[in-house]
This record gives sequence, C-alpha cells and structure tokens, in this order.
Amino acid sequence: MRFSLRSTRKPAPAVRIKPQRMGFDFDPETVPRYWFGNDPVLTHFLNALSLSFPDGEQFFVDSVRHFRNVVHDEQRQKDISGFIGQEAMHSLEHRSFNAMLQAQGYDYVAKKGAAVARYLCNEGRKRFSPRAQLAFTAGLEHITAILANAMLSRPELLEQMDESVRMLWLWHAIEETEHKAVAFDLYKDIDPGYRMRVRAFLSGSLGLLLFSSAYTWRFLRQDGMHRRPLHLARGGLRLARLLFSVMPDYLDYLRPGFHPWDDDNSELIAQYKRLVDTAVAPQYRKAA
Repeated sequence: MRFSLRSTRKPAPAVRIKPQRMGFDFDPETVPRYWFGNDPVLTHFLNALSLSFPDGEQFFVDSVRHFRNVVHDEQRQKDISGFIGQEAMHSLEHRSFNAMLQAQGYDYVAKKGAAVARYLCNEGRKRFSPRAQLAFTAGLEHITAILANAMLSRPELLEQMDESVRMLWLWHAIEETEHKAVAFDLYKDIDPGYRMRVRAFLSGSLGLLLFSSAYTWRFLRQDGMHRRPLHLARGGLRLARLLFSVMPDYLDYLRPGFHPWDDDNSELIAQYKRLVDTAVAPQYRKAA
C-alpha cells in the first residue's frame, strides 16, 4: 500500500470560528484546591497546562499571523482572524485563572512556570524559522484538540470539574475544536512535506510533556503529596488512563494523509455551545 505524503486540505464542517470574551472571575476562596474530581494529580496537571497557555497561545498567534498573507480565500482569512481572536481570549482568561492559583498560595510555582513558558516561547522564536514555528503550532494545536475532544466526548470528565472552573475548560475545549485545522491548513500551504511536520510534532510533544510533568510535580510537592505515595499512585493512574485513551488520536497525526477534520466531531460544539453562552459575563454579552 502506498501513502501519499501530501495531505489534501479538507473543507471544514459548518463551524463558526468566532472569538468570545467570557470575563471569568475565579474566587480563590470558592475554587476548591483540588477542583478536578478532588484529585490533586488531575487538578495540578491541568493547572500546569494553564501556566503555559498565555505565552503559548501568543506564540501560536504570531506563527499563524506571519504567513496569513499566503491565503487568498476569503473564508479562510475569516477563519484565521477567528483563530487569532480566540487564542488571544484564551490567553486573557487563563491569566485570570493563573492569578487565582497564585492567590491560593501557589504564587512561586505559578510565576515560575509562567516565566519558564515565556522563556521557551522566546527561545523558539530565536532558534527556529517561521516555517518551523508554524509546524510546532500545528502539532501542538493537535494535542490541545484531542484533549478537548476527550473532555467534550466524555461528559463524566466535565462533571468531575467543580462548577467554579468548569466553564473555562468547556469553553476552551469548544474553541480548540472549532479552530483545530486553521494552523495545520496554513502550514500545508507553505510546506506540503511530511518530515518537518512530524519532527516538530514529536519535539513539541516532548517539550510539553517535560514542562507539564515538571510543574505538575512542583504543585504536588508544594502540597506535600510526595509524602503521600498512595494518593500520588491513585491520581497518577487516573491521569495515565486519560492520556492513554487519547493515544490513538495522538498517533493519527503521524499518518501521512492526516487532516484534523478526518475526525468530524463538530456535533460536540453544538451540543455544548448553549451552555457556554449562558456563562458569558454580562459586560461581554452581545446585543441580540
């Protein structure tokens, strides 16, 4: 069987990529310390990812903006604008979430993690060409998209999140699904080859794994969980099961003919969109 190294750009489903400022307000007195299933490992894994989002999302925006002039299709230009706007909103809302973590007593860990993420993004801009930066963006966007799909397709995961933070992660998952092909399609416009796409995906995956592991552990250590091995083992097993469940989707990116919309999960967006709309802060609601 022969595989083509070219990926044909698939038309996306009828999905509107529309930025929305949510205006989340996270009260450190209200948000439970272990807000995800009362599990410190699962909670701190997502806390660690959140530390990377403000600067990571800006890196994504910059890499896409650099090449948007190669696109002449009007709808795709609208999608790119939607992508940039959504990622900018993600940065803002996760800064608010990260500020809540600082107020809960994780000041040093949260600030240090954000600083490390900023350093890594800046080093990426210095060390890699714009084309490679876009390849990193396309690959890391695939990871956020498959984690988003895991949340949206398994309601029990969302139900385990405390209601004080649930809408942040639901909203973020919906928008990652909406724009999951934007960076990938743009990258294929400038480089239809296979090698750099996969190389950037694997190295970006390793970097994200090292960062999230290190800061999950730093959160846990501050809580003294290194002295509670049974709690760590139980939470670690739950996290491993979650990550293992998305492994087939993760590996799908290595398929030469891969495209993000090969998995058309757009129905999940419509399923949850109305719930998110009710959570928009009054000052950001659009007039009917």
